[in-house]
Amino acid sequence: MRAYPESKVVLNERCKSPLVDLLLISEDRFLVVGDGDTISLGDKTLQFIFAPWVHWPKTMVTYLKEDKMLFSCNFFSSHYASDELILKDEKKIYNAAKRYYAENMMPFRASIIKNIEKIKSLDIEIIAPSHGPIYKEKKDFIINAYSDWSSDKVKNKVIIPYVSMRDSTEKMVEYLKKSLTKKGITVKIFHLNDSGDIGEFAMELVDAATLVIGIPAILSGSHPNIVYAAYLVNALKPKVKFISIIGAHGWGKKTVEMLTDIVSTLKAEIIEPVVINGYPKDSDFELLDELAEKISTRHVEIGATD
Repeated sequence: MRAYPESKVVLNERCKSPLVDLLLISEDRFLVVGDGDTISLGDKTLQFIFAPWVHWPKTMVTYLKEDKMLFSCNFFSSHYASDELILKDEKKIYNAAKRYYAENMMPFRASIIKNIEKIKSLDIEIIAPSHGPIYKEKKDFIINAYSDWSSDKVKNKVIIPYVSMRDSTEKMVEYLKKSLTKKGITVKIFHLNDSGDIGEFAMELVDAATLVIGIPAILSGSHPNIVYAAYLVNALKPKVKFISIIGAHGWGKKTVEMLTDIVSTLKAEIIEPVVINGYPKDSDFELLDELAEKISTRHVEIGATD
């Protein structure tokens, strides 16, 4: 047990060097603790647990033993501000917590799973994250939500971000949505022509089974908004199992290749794209029906839930 020194900053070894460089604080002002170390504050005991990559490489959570309280840093946080200090209504917080997870935690699913297991050894009655409300009676709610989002389970859902310049791609997106909906698949559409909330798009990616990107071609490549969306998907690393592309290419025939290269790091199967030249015709709608059938079949095969 270590006595708490006056006016010292407590941190783990990996944090010390960046803070010395950034804040110009001398090294003797820091108290470096190891994983599992404790500090006595008299009648209170703090235990430090390393939880790297949730979402920072140097994350450390702190357990107040006597009060069975976990100060979880960014772990279990949410984009939510309220005058209610302690969460009472799960419905109010669920989407805010899911959005925080989508925008900050989703790329680190494997680390989240490991660190959830790590804190299960603690007797926790209260979780106090850096962002959002304190979880007391509702602590299992946030742990279960994070466990679900970081698992490999996906929903019977298709996300379609798209841009349409001459209505061709929009017509294809609308038709594909109807075809998928008839098969009992939930479809979420994001028209990237609009200055919409990209955070909503990220949130829907958390548990979607399939991503279909709707493209127009601009000059010899894809529209910048679509490139940005593909880049974001690649950075967030959602657990989507399948990816496809639909749209009209004009003369930009390399658009599909460019987009598949951007998302190439995802462990997702590429379902054959439906990319046409000009306005969609009856034969093109038939191809979209075939794509919907392939997606539905794949969802059944992996057991995607509603």
